[in-house]
Order: sequence, then C-alpha cells, then structure tokens
Amino acid sequence: FVSRMRPGDRFLFAGRPLEFVRARDMVVYVRRSKNKTGSVARWMGARMPLSTALAAAVRRRLAEARRGVFDTPEMEAVREMLDLQAERSEIPDVDMLLIERCRTREGHHLFVYPFAGRLVHEGLAALVAWRLARHLPISFSIAINDYGFELLADRPTPLEEAIDAGLFATDNLGADIIASLNATEMARRQFREIARVAGLVFQGYPGSGKSVRQVQASSGLLYDVFARYDPDNLLIAQAEQEVLERQLERSRLVATLDGINAGHTVVRDVDRPTPLGFPLMVDRFRQRLSSESLAERVRRMTVALERDG
Repeated sequence: FVSRMRPGDRFLFAGRPLEFVRARDMVVYVRRSKNKTGSVARWMGARMPLSTALAAAVRRRLAEARRGVFDTPEMEAVREMLDLQAERSEIPDVDMLLIERCRTREGHHLFVYPFAGRLVHEGLAALVAWRLARHLPISFSIAINDYGFELLADRPTPLEEAIDAGLFATDNLGADIIASLNATEMARRQFREIARVAGLVFQGYPGSGKSVRQVQASSGLLYDVFARYDPDNLLIAQAEQEVLERQLERSRLVATLDGINAGHTVVRDVDRPTPLGFPLMVDRFRQRLSSESLAERVRRMTVALERDG
C-alpha cells in the first residue's frame, strides 16, 4: 500500500489521519495530518481480485438485466437492487463506461465503473486522479472495489474537459502511471529480488542470513547508484517493467482503456449514491475511527438513503 504513495499523500491508518513523507529501507516515515480525508490503508492478500473472464461475465449479466432479463435465481435475488440502480441512474451495458457524479456533505463524488477488477482499478484510479489534477489542482480520496472506484474531492472536478482532453487515452501511459504513483519506490522494492537473483547482494552464510531489511538496504543503495549513474541499466529497466506488469497489471489496464475508448462513456448526475456506489462509500468508512460499529454505520446510511428515495 505504502509503496504506491508519493510524498504529501494522505491516508488513514488505525483511525489516524497521516501524511506520507517517505519510505526508506523497509521503514515508512509519516507525520500527523490535519486533513482527515485520504486513502484507507489496507491489505488485500486474503481477497482474490476479479479475473478478466469473471469481469466479462459480470458485464454480460448486467447487460441482460438492463434489458429486463433475470433468468437465474442469483439474478432474481439482486433484481430489486438493480431496479433501484436503473431508477436512480443506469445499469451499465457491455460497451459502456458509467460515471456517476453527486454531491453530499462529504464533498463531490465521482463513481466510475469499469468492472475490470481491483488490481486494474488501483492503477486506473490513480491515473485518472492524476490526469484530473493536471486540469485543476485538487486532492482526492480514493476507494476501490472489484466493480469500480470512487474519487472524492472538496470541489467539483473538470470531468467533461478532462474526457475531451484524453482522460482515458493510452498515450504516455507508462510515464503517467509512474508520475501518478510512487513507482520509483515500488521499483526499488522490486529490485531487491532482481539483485538477489543476479548475485549482486550477499545474503549471508547458512544459518546466519541477513534480514530482509538489511538486504533491502543493500539493494536500495545499488538501485540508487544505477539510477543515478547508469539509468539505462537493464536491471533497472527490468524492475520498472515488473512493477508495471505484476503490481499494476499494465496489460489489463491497457486493455481496459482500449475497451473504454472503443465503447462510449455515460456521465449521470445523481442526487444520492446509487446501489453500485454505496459499497465504495462503505469501503472508505471501514477503518475510520468511530464509536459506532461498521454495521451500525451502514444501517444508518441505508435508512437515510431509503428515506430520501
């Protein structure tokens, strides 16, 4: 989680708002933040991301629901929720990117539904936030799940302007990904394994091996030397390539962007979060410090949304 952050990024950890300063040799340096918005620190090791095939199947099912086809017990079980989604916004079609925009007491929300899986959405959300911020200096809180992502800001975002300027274009994708995430630190961490396999780092004698932190410090020093004096080094290029492919799924990200550009984008202004956007809001609340349990908070939000409807 931290390896993807840039200095100045804010996040919530154990209910505390923090600002990322730097990460060095397996140590993260942070400071207290007065701004209580930001990403929520999380580890997704126990949750399998949505695969390409399953994501495509979900989109087909939603397209059938859009046409009123509910021919399985599972689809009947979610029919009421999808009917509410169609009433308040729209059910995404196979070749449609649905973006919902609304304002609440928290700020201005953008809900984007590519249905490409959590790993792709992680890179895509950072990329979209970065490109939006180039049009207007703005900070975002980001929430992600398998179906989409949410960008929350304290002011309206220039969405239409950014879309016209190539918000989802694949041009300069690699450079934009590196700029939007702390890709240098991610590559430094990945270089540890490359340096170990290449024999550049001594891991210690049998029975008295070096710790991960010691190996990271040694490989990090090598990375800095190569990056400064030999930027075209093949091992540096391999580390960057492995970060883009393994951690950010660049191939799937490109395929997702190509699909978005081949289809059509629909922007809907809604007066409240829809059933598709509600889980993303809950995800942001999951680790905020509160005297309420998560279930109580979700129940209160659900009652408020139903009352407004």
